[in-house]
Amino acid sequence: MNIPSSQQCLSLMVNHEMPAHIQEHSHQVARIALGLGRCLNRQGAGLNMELLGAGGLLHDIAKVHCLRTGENHGLVGGRMVRQIGYPQVAHIVEDHVRIAVSDLQHPVTESLVVNYADKRVKHTEVVCLEARFGDLVERYAVTIERRDFLNQFLSLMLRVEDMIFADLEIQPVDIAGWARAMPSHGGILNAPGSERQAYCRQTDSSVMNRVSAASHDNRWRLHG
Repeated sequence: MNIPSSQQCLSLMVNHEMPAHIQEHSHQVARIALGLGRCLNRQGAGLNMELLGAGGLLHDIAKVHCLRTGENHGLVGGRMVRQIGYPQVAHIVEDHVRIAVSDLQHPVTESLVVNYADKRVKHTEVVCLEARFGDLVERYAVTIERRDFLNQFLSLMLRVEDMIFADLEIQPVDIAGWARAMPSHGGILNAPGSERQAYCRQTDSSVMNRVSAASHDNRWRLHG
């Protein structure tokens, strides 16, 4: 499997003229995807950490280009990344703008984790799914059909959230503090495996120390 290093990802971001705020959004997505991946892997998910990191960093690689052309930035970005020689990463880039019911009928994949992580980051801020989709509706729901699509997307993403957190000791609300505590993309992507594991164990411990004794059903939702 051919997966770019974090430095290669950064070079691609610069070469494709990705603005600083989209770079930081991508860093946040990669942080969350990597953290969730480590937690899920301890439950036997078997996710590829390097693929999660690269997918998080490159998921918006075509965003600026497509803002100018009106094209689908997931599909165009996937084509760009595939042409460079990273087909597995290209699949994640393509998938982060779509979801189907059938995706929920299989174990959690790298694509689902990056897709979910992206939907937890509004610009550069970690928020709940409802806040993220509220922003997407405000900015992009120019037609009734588009609004309905985004509402359906949110409904399915809430189900993805349930899948991801079903057997984890952390809750969706914990991700905001967790992401802030993580090092930059390079620190976690480039660390040797044993160091990554030690860091993630430390992160999980610090998160759990801040978590109240709420039940699993005490989910983060917007009200009113």
